[in-house]
Amino acid sequence: MNTDLDAQEMGIRAAFKPGNVSPQIQRRSRGAFTLIELLTVIAVVAILAGMLLPSIARARSKARQIQCGSNLRQVSLAFHLYADDHLDTVPPNRDGEDIPLGETWVQGWLGLPGPDCTNVSFLRQSLLGRYLTDVTLWRCPSTGPVKLGPTPQIRVRTVSINGFVGAPVTSPSATTYRKRGDFLRPGPSDLLTVMEERVDTINDGSFAMQWDFDARRPANWMLRDKPALHHNSGANLSFGDGHIETKRWMNPATLSRERNDMLSPGNRDIAWMQEHATWREASTAPTAVAGNPAPQADSSPFALSHRR
Repeated sequence: MNTDLDAQEMGIRAAFKPGNVSPQIQRRSRGAFTLIELLTVIAVVAILAGMLLPSIARARSKARQIQCGSNLRQVSLAFHLYADDHLDTVPPNRDGEDIPLGETWVQGWLGLPGPDCTNVSFLRQSLLGRYLTDVTLWRCPSTGPVKLGPTPQIRVRTVSINGFVGAPVTSPSATTYRKRGDFLRPGPSDLLTVMEERVDTINDGSFAMQWDFDARRPANWMLRDKPALHHNSGANLSFGDGHIETKRWMNPATLSRERNDMLSPGNRDIAWMQEHATWREASTAPTAVAGNPAPQADSSPFALSHRR
């Protein structure tokens, strides 16, 4: 029995000696891919990467948008907690550089890259600081760093408050709001409060808009501070009732990198922001803009305020 097994084993070994194996099997046994096989694998990987990478990028962008909205919701909640603790009064929101804390809700001038852009002390000392112990809540995670010297640093704030909310002035040109009880026209669900602002124009904590805006004169419309563009050319915005929306901007002027105030005739982004930032008796008439027909008249004075 053992003799037969030994013979079989010797026969198998002999069959697989290099001299007894066909050239085709020898080539395969070396384990090398042909050039065509390698190119095929590379092409398949490239196709798969081309299909997956945009989806991954969109998923990451969406995740940042959601995180930004969550951060903004916390700042909006702090806005309302402040009002709860101060007899319904909203945080003071005077615009300008070097405004004392108490006349404005947060200090720091972030208009150009400088030390204020990275100074978290302004956030902790702000009137909302006691309600926002995590300083990362003041910024959108999609915001790029500030280049100060050789080392890029994190920009600490990308939010501001609607310039008509908490403003210390009273003007016949526009309604201002010092208490939440003033959120009547437009109502709380339509009135902008805390907004994402573009790093190109953010300076103080007030989001500036045109005071003498007139919906009937689109040739005179002016774009001042600009909203953020991080989220598919849009910004996260909070409203007087605490809800968050993402608004996408469409006009090329709104999307431009111009830092200074600029005329932007017929810019519907300006009209939308104005309609949700304040109320004017003279601006309630629907307006035709840039070849678009005027919307049908509404008997309510809030006709424009309720469009988004």
